[in-house]
Amino acid sequence: MENIIQSQGKIDAVFAQNDEMALGASKALADANMKDVLVVGFDATDDAVDAVKKGDMAATVAQQPIIIGETAVKEANKYLQGEKVKDFVPVKLQLVKK
Repeated sequence: MENIIQSQGKIDAVFAQNDEMALGASKALADANMKDVLVVGFDATDDAVDAVKKGDMAATVAQQPIIIGETAVKEANKYLQGEKVKDFVPVKLQLVKK
């Protein structure tokens, strides 16, 4: 993030692959006095949720492991019963914001 800050004049938003990256980006942006940049992470770790509550990050995205597991079991059961199953079965994510 520090390299991106140095090479770009203006940054509006950062979407990180995971919360650790988002927290690092948030710190680098704060160190560069770029406090108006929207930062969103992914995983809804405790540290990221705390950062969202404090206003250091705009949001984080929570996967829903219980729903993922339930969906996987249902699809596996369909398959075992000879039913056709889709190649891709999305599970809704949850946006955690202030």
